This record gives sequence, C-alpha cells and structure tokens, in this order.
Amino acid sequence: MSMGKEMPKVIAVSSGKGGVGKTFISVHMAAYAADKGQRVLLLDADLGLANVDVMLGLQSKGSVLDMVRGEKSLKDLLVHCDAGFDVLPGGSGLYELTALDATQQQVMMDEMRQVSSDYDLVIIDAAAGIGDNVLYFVSASEMALVVLTPDPTSLTDAYALIKVLSRQRNVRRFMVVVNQADAFDAQVTFRRLLSVADRYLDVHLDYVGHLPYTTDVRRTIQSQSLLKAQDAPLTRQALDTLYEATLSRPRNPSRNGGLQFFWEHSLNEGMNVTPAESKGGV
Repeated sequence: MSMGKEMPKVIAVSSGKGGVGKTFISVHMAAYAADKGQRVLLLDADLGLANVDVMLGLQSKGSVLDMVRGEKSLKDLLVHCDAGFDVLPGGSGLYELTALDATQQQVMMDEMRQVSSDYDLVIIDAAAGIGDNVLYFVSASEMALVVLTPDPTSLTDAYALIKVLSRQRNVRRFMVVVNQADAFDAQVTFRRLLSVADRYLDVHLDYVGHLPYTTDVRRTIQSQSLLKAQDAPLTRQALDTLYEATLSRPRNPSRNGGLQFFWEHSLNEGMNVTPAESKGGV
C-alpha cells in the first residue's frame, strides 16, 4: 500500500447482549456507505454464531476457520453482496471459532491487512457480550459503536461492555445507538447510561441516534433482504439519519491507522483478559 493513501476507517459494532439489532445495524450501515460510493468490507466477527450471510441470503464459500487454519485466504472467502459491499462470513456452529488463540488471531489480522487497500471502510459486526473475541476486535478498531435498547438488562450489559473495554483495553470513546425506541425513550436510555458512566468510568459517550421499533425490521430479516425505502419510508429515513451521523464523525487521531493500526495494536495488546475479570464493582 502506498504511504500516501489514507487507511480505511474501521468501525466495530458491538452490544452487551444479543437480540438488540446489532447485525441489522451493521448490514444496513454497510449498504448505506456503499450507496454513497465507499468501498466497504463487512466482517462477521460473531464467530461461532455468525449470521450476516444468513440475513443477506448469501452463499458462503467457507468459514473463517478455513482461513485461520491456512486452508483458504481471505479473498477466497469474500462474498459480494448485491447492495455493493463485500462480506467476510464467520462460521456458524463452530465452537473452535468462539475463542481464537493468539496465533489464529494473528493469521486473521495478517489476511485483513493484505486486503486493506481495497476498501475505504471496514465494519466489524462483533459478537454480543464481553468474550475474548469481542474485546479483541473492538479494542483494536478505530471506532467503537455500542448498540442497546431501553430494556434494563440491555442497559446493564452495555455498561458492562463499556466498563471492560475502558478499564482492560483502554478504549475511551464510544458511539452509542439506542434501538427499538422512540426519540424520547432513546434519550432517556442514553442519559441513564451516560449518568453511570460519568460517575464511574473515564470514557466519552457520543450519542449518534436511535431507531424506532417497527414490524418492518422483522419482515426484512425474515425475507433475508435489506430494508427498502419504498416499503418502510420512516424506518429507512431513520436509518439514513443514523448512518449519516455515525459515518460523518471525525476520525480518532490516536487510532486512525485503519487496519494497520488494527494489526499492530492487536499484537501489542495482552489478550488474556477474561469475562471473569469484569466482575465486581461498577
């Protein structure tokens, strides 16, 4: 890669618990950016329970496990989506992928580094929770986007994720999306999260928007397609507003090395933090 070329922006989308719409947001963000002319790679990093390819109705060419074993390259596994972006599928039902060791992580990042010049934006759809893979992908990315809902358990788990990432992985800045809520409830939910984070953590939370709860989303997921403006204009408008805000945020000058940063930072980070270390205290 030439030194004069700007590195791709890397955004990790995560959540404290499952079922909050994280993958839906990741997929539609990739489609939005591609529609704006960006070259986009969507990495399904929910390893072991991957579902991006299922949501889009794509036929995968293998799993990430084939890549970390050295049997296939990243380019062998890429699937192009009709919406204009590339997908690197994870691997569904493969327990071995739920906790990659340091060597496997290194193989994966080396493959990603080699194709980084092909993209302007890399979106990483991380798994839910605070497992090792989640902490690895989010802490090594340039920008972290946390998705939650007004549900109290979602709020609690989102805080737990932010706490572990800030205290154990030195991630200090987070964009926050509240899903399945109207504008008022979303603001209330964010204020609750912000209140406890300001009290106990040294972090900056940036509210980038909300998405309302509608049946359009469920129908879209069941049909394995993307949400179309003509079918759900209000939801589509909310999505576009959210993504415009998210993708227009200025790059983090301390973490904007794109995949090169991802690669070098991940090698320097200690990868031995376990979910058990997050227990105790707020």
